[in-house]
Amino acid sequence: MALARVVKWGNSQGIRIPQNVLRAAGVGVEDNVTITVENGVILVSPTGKKSLDWYLEGYEGENERYDWGETDAPKGRELL
Repeated sequence: MALARVVKWGNSQGIRIPQNVLRAAGVGVEDNVTITVENGVILVSPTGKKSLDWYLEGYEGENERYDWGETDAPKGRELL
């Protein structure tokens, strides 16, 4: 068990979670977590690996596809 305090963090509020608690839960810096409330209890659970959507969130650049161009004809064992 660890004690924490809710603090103002910009326009939101935050809770600093001790490193030993994160380690015990298998959560690291920048990992995604799910926050739910059940019967007045705040539950924070790891969600696993980050999704591609998480990495691309807020990306506003062009969707550039690589042009592979022409490919060579099959050679050697590729013919089999």
